[in-house]
Amino acid sequence: MSSRAERQIGLDDAIIVDEIGLESGCYGLYRLRSLYQPIFKRREKTLKMIAVEATTAAFVANEQVPAEVFLSAVADDDHDFIGRMSLALALRNHKNIGVDTLELVVDTEGADQEAVVDRIRLVVEELDEAGLDASRVVCALGQYAASDMALLSRLAQEMRSHRLLVAVDDFGVGHWTDQAIDILRPEVVRIDGEWFRQVCRDATTVRLFEAVVSRLRERSSKVLVTGIETPVQLAVALQAGVDLLQGGHLAVPVQVGMEIDERPLSIAERLGEVQRIVPLFG
Repeated sequence: MSSRAERQIGLDDAIIVDEIGLESGCYGLYRLRSLYQPIFKRREKTLKMIAVEATTAAFVANEQVPAEVFLSAVADDDHDFIGRMSLALALRNHKNIGVDTLELVVDTEGADQEAVVDRIRLVVEELDEAGLDASRVVCALGQYAASDMALLSRLAQEMRSHRLLVAVDDFGVGHWTDQAIDILRPEVVRIDGEWFRQVCRDATTVRLFEAVVSRLRERSSKVLVTGIETPVQLAVALQAGVDLLQGGHLAVPVQVGMEIDERPLSIAERLGEVQRIVPLFG
């Protein structure tokens, strides 16, 4: 039996499907469930949901467990398996969120470079069962991919041969260089949320951020700002001209099986009183 087949059997043994088609993973007393957080694009005076980012949460007896508690309970040898299972669940449950037109952003980072390659291959293997077209799946790469130019070139070729979209993750915290961006040519650059929130504290760094956004867009990448938690942060992102926006101020992650509100968001309502001070950031 091939190692690929063995890995798939392992995943299928750990993943269960309930009576309405929702899939979850089993690890001891924990049940892993998919969550999806909306990503928005500006459309005139509104923000329209165009994609979701998949994450996974652990539950015990229907009560969500903090991530650090769950991860501390995972054996060292099982962390890679948990990562693979979370990725498979993200892909398989996409059909259960009730909005078929949304693109899906998934994390393909692993514990090392070979694990990253393995994650990409898992995405490709899961596409048919998930009923997803590759051109609607955005694979986010992190620090391990960013550290090796030869690996980046290999990953770019691998993903584009399967028509997957490419994103770089956590931009702004030092992993990604201009050289790495030029090699990968990502469709999406995802700005690190904590770094962005620090940027928003000072008018000088806000202006520098606007220059960063312009430079990335000149490379034909869409800029996604994550971690937007306040009206001020939304104002900064909008003024900088970012393409995509995400964060708790716009929409929180929704557990699969629960309804996602598709209605566009009013920019004026989300900015509130802040809209009167936006020019101060110019």
